[in-house]
Amino acid sequence: MTTQAQPGISQQNDVEATIKRISGHPGVQGLLVLMDDGTVIRSTFDDEMTSKYSKLVSTYTILSRSSIRDIDPANELNYVRIRSDKRELVCIPEGKYFIIVVTSMDAEFKP
Repeated sequence: MTTQAQPGISQQNDVEATIKRISGHPGVQGLLVLMDDGTVIRSTFDDEMTSKYSKLVSTYTILSRSSIRDIDPANELNYVRIRSDKRELVCIPEGKYFIIVVTSMDAEFKP
C-alpha cells in the first residue's frame, strides 16, 4: 500500500471509510484516491501500478471533464468508465478528489 500526501485527520477518516467500503465489493483489485492535481493520497497498489494508473486515468478524466464543460458549461462529469477484456477502471471525480477503482472483469460474472 502506498500513501503519498497526508490530508487532515477528518479527511483521512473519510478516505479510509471509503476505501474500506469500496474494497469489499466483489472483483475489486484495488483503488486510488488522488487530489485533482494528480497527487496520490492513498493507494492499495504497489508504487509502479500506482504511478501508471494515477497518471493515465487522472489525465484522461481531466480531459473528459474539460471536454464536457466546453460543450455545456452547466454540465458536470459524473464518472469515467474504461473497460477492457480483463479490467474495468472507474474514475469518480468528487470535488477536489478523484477515486479510481480497478476491478477484474472475471468477478463481475460470478454468482
